[in-house]
Amino acid sequence: MSSKYMAASGCLLAALALGVAACGDSDDDAGAPKTGETASKTLTIYSSVPLQGASRIQTEALVNGAKLAVEQAGNKAGANTIKYVPLDDSTAQAGNWTPEATSANALKAAQDESTAVYIGEFNSGASKVSIPILSEAGVPQISPANTYVGLTTDDPGSEPGEPDKYYPTGDRTYTRIVPKDTIQAAALVTLMKGDGCTKVAMTNDKEVYGAGLSRVIELSAKEQGLELTGNDAIDKNAANYRSIASKAKAAGADCFVYAGITANNAVQQFKDFASALGPDAKLFGPDGVCETGFVSEKDGGIPADLDSRTKCTVATLTPD
Repeated sequence: MSSKYMAASGCLLAALALGVAACGDSDDDAGAPKTGETASKTLTIYSSVPLQGASRIQTEALVNGAKLAVEQAGNKAGANTIKYVPLDDSTAQAGNWTPEATSANALKAAQDESTAVYIGEFNSGASKVSIPILSEAGVPQISPANTYVGLTTDDPGSEPGEPDKYYPTGDRTYTRIVPKDTIQAAALVTLMKGDGCTKVAMTNDKEVYGAGLSRVIELSAKEQGLELTGNDAIDKNAANYRSIASKAKAAGADCFVYAGITANNAVQQFKDFASALGPDAKLFGPDGVCETGFVSEKDGGIPADLDSRTKCTVATLTPD
């Protein structure tokens, strides 16, 4: 059983408890039980994750974990019946989450009076879209995977106005069960230094998560005395990244780190930087690529001969 599967199961059990409290308030007592009766409702838990594209293996495990948690609870939270509805925030054409699909999911949950909890998003950029919608509706939101700093803090790496601009009512309705990227960035830099990297080339995928993480890696590298040769924002649709990799080689890079997700052409980047920097260069990635779609060659991931040179960080518990 994967760590994502177990994390989702634990997240749902917490959501079941939270949902009863969240939906227990009402100004309308017309439906209140008579003396001796027990109040009961059907409450809905929604999840919103990309079920198409490179993240599919991870997100299907997450959905299965959620289903397992509801099943283990007997589809009940106290006297209430629980219904779990998984939503897809991706499209086949994009192969990844889209703002339009994410907005539609959040609106569906916000407009459903039976909604108890919304589990999502999987991608930090998607949460930028859904948090304001759900916050205004007072719907509790739990992310199993978001690490972007600005969703909850104004720490270095965030953007102006964050996080307050995501909470129009002023009430915080969002939480996450993984550490934010200030922690992951420090871990990545520590790992690279420990592996003997002296100059590191970095790319980011320009998304909220990737760009934000790269900013925090820059700050942590400065604090820990690790030199970066650059921080290149890539075009995810490029055929290859040989020119950027060649530039890094000319600057003396002996390691490479990518800040972004698998779906944004991560595999091609690792191939090109591995080739340009030479056989002794070490390659690093964050939780955005620490999944089957990236590490398994048979699933479209990096070539097996890069396995021994590649390390990634992920902020979840190990499967054991």
